[in-house]
Amino acid sequence: MKYTLIALAAASLMSTAANAGTLTGEVRLGGVAKGQASSTEYDVQYWNNIAGLVTYGAELQTKQADNAGALGSKVSLKLGPVLPEVAGFHTTAYGEFGQNLKQGNNYEFWGAGVKAGRDLYGPVSVNVGYRHREGFGRAARTFVENRLAGGLGYALSDSTSLGATYFRTEGTVRDDQVALSVTKKF
Repeated sequence: MKYTLIALAAASLMSTAANAGTLTGEVRLGGVAKGQASSTEYDVQYWNNIAGLVTYGAELQTKQADNAGALGSKVSLKLGPVLPEVAGFHTTAYGEFGQNLKQGNNYEFWGAGVKAGRDLYGPVSVNVGYRHREGFGRAARTFVENRLAGGLGYALSDSTSLGATYFRTEGTVRDDQVALSVTKKF
């Protein structure tokens, strides 16, 4: 199953140049609160929609605590309805299915999330979001994640923007991350 997920996510991410959609690359600097071991996480997300009815996406995350242990990655596929704009907010709601890929700790997970963004003034925008993830089977007891996000974006052009986002994660592991991102619309 994990190889199928990896292949689907890789195919979706690699076909970005041939399809319309949005590709975001992000570096997340973690462990910024309460003396936690710091970590760096890299995240790539692709989002698109089909005929303005269904939103789909793929995400690949890779993380390792500084000089500590095996590299951990998660790959997930996302799907949800296209929602109308309300009061200037562009909202995306989705369900997801994914695989944790870490030496000695592989498991599948499901999740659901919502994110919203709105232009504030000129090239500046604001975004907020919430995501819940939970493991299947035996992992259901060992992996639960609730994440809040909030940040700002700055449009360099109609197709490229920079962003800074704060993530607060609670659950199996508590983490605070500050992320810097580049988003490209095709």
